Amino acid sequence: MRQLKLIGGILLIALALILTFLALLFPDNGLFAALWNAGIATFRGVPSLLVIYLASALFLVCGLGLLVSRRKKEGA
Repeated sequence: MRQLKLIGGILLIALALILTFLALLFPDNGLFAALWNAGIATFRGVPSLLVIYLASALFLVCGLGLLVSRRKKEGA
């Protein structure tokens, strides 16, 4: 279970970083346009990047939570 938390935490943090860098470097990326056209992100234009940033922050918090909980169990 500890290995699963480690792998999950690292993957979530990596996903958060990738999403953030894609949103910052390529704001008109086809991936984001596909998400908006599919109705997943219902906003249009520049404010719709807020959805990507919020998802990225959620992934980062969840990943850090997994890593911290693994660390607490390991130390105890």
